[in-house]
Amino acid sequence: MRLYIDVHCHVGTTITYDPAVGQTTGRCLARMASAGVVAAVVGPTAVGSSQIRGILDTKDQNGIIVRACQQFPDRFPIGLALIELRHGQVGADALEETLVEGGLQGIMWHPAGMTFERQLYPFLEVASLKGGLCLLHESPERTAAYARRFPNLVFIVHAGVEEEFESCKQLDNVWFEVVQRPRGSKSDWDLPQLINELGSERILFGSDLPYYDFRILQAQVEAADIDEATRDRIAFQNAVTLIQSFRPDWEPPGEAPAAPQNYTYEEMWAPKEAGSERLL
Repeated sequence: MRLYIDVHCHVGTTITYDPAVGQTTGRCLARMASAGVVAAVVGPTAVGSSQIRGILDTKDQNGIIVRACQQFPDRFPIGLALIELRHGQVGADALEETLVEGGLQGIMWHPAGMTFERQLYPFLEVASLKGGLCLLHESPERTAAYARRFPNLVFIVHAGVEEEFESCKQLDNVWFEVVQRPRGSKSDWDLPQLINELGSERILFGSDLPYYDFRILQAQVEAADIDEATRDRIAFQNAVTLIQSFRPDWEPPGEAPAAPQNYTYEEMWAPKEAGSERLL
């Protein structure tokens, strides 16, 4: 089995789905173990997380990621902190504490259909002071604007299709992830075309756990009409390069992690509904 490194993984629970969807650190490790994923860039659930207690809930969710990275530094070499723009400057100050004292390397955010470009700046500035990594679930156009304004940050953006990622192609601080589908539930990744447009050095693999059965994407990577060296770069080696730019001391594990318990197949991979790629 080819080894994979995942640059888009969530631990926590999205309570706004019915039923709620999430995973613990342990279940995340079990899913990684069953699919040959040796390491992951991890952050909280970026949309629909609990905010009953406001910023205290955000701190607790980030605390889960801090502990996961401390307990399993080989498996989770980079942890990203959740931000909530509604917390304003207080949230930006709390982010600084999380990055400096908690050791996380950047931020994770989801716009959930809303646009808050300027409200995001204070959080990006805090991350920029550390030279962090950002996974914003944003459009390529907005990502490009952030990347130009904050050149000390590195951004991961959904590769999508050419007319979407064109604005990011020439920016060295933007990397491209293949995650879920390029456009809609029926579309497949055309990796040869993507490589022709972007080259193969900045394309990364993302799982989007716990929402998506990423083994479908792994099968597309394995079946793509590309050479084995390029396949390894997408699955593994490019992520090593990215992670080591933040963690020069880190070396990728040579095998998948041990599962902390024997989850059943259904507990790990049951679909939300028959025929769905979305996980329950």
